[in-house]
Amino acid sequence: MFYGAAVSACSVLAISNASAASILSAAQQKVISKGINELKAEEERTLANGWPDAKKVAELICRPLALTELKRSFKEADRVFLGTDDPATLVLESDELLTGTGEVRAGDDWIPLKFACGLNPETGAATSFEAIPTTDGRQ
Repeated sequence: MFYGAAVSACSVLAISNASAASILSAAQQKVISKGINELKAEEERTLANGWPDAKKVAELICRPLALTELKRSFKEADRVFLGTDDPATLVLESDELLTGTGEVRAGDDWIPLKFACGLNPETGAATSFEAIPTTDGRQ
């Protein structure tokens, strides 16, 4: 889901526009920039560039692994949302850990959950995803 000179220039620009206080590694920023550049619509790229780092990590690094891992517990899982529009639902604890709340769709049901996504700052990849179903997604 997630080349040329133009993309390289855009990647450098996106990385240089990252918050000076960003705790993300260079590898993580590169993965995020690549994912944003691969979005089809300019409006989507503009929107994604404005997300806080925690949302970028959730969408572009953790979500693919999250769905794979959630399918082990929820056989019908086909969609996952990590966080909401409320920034408090995602916490980038460090360049090695993202925590938060979300939901997984399994069949006709949306199941709220708390999660922890392990990150490798050297590769920019998600290394683990653990989730616990909750009654309201916030417990």
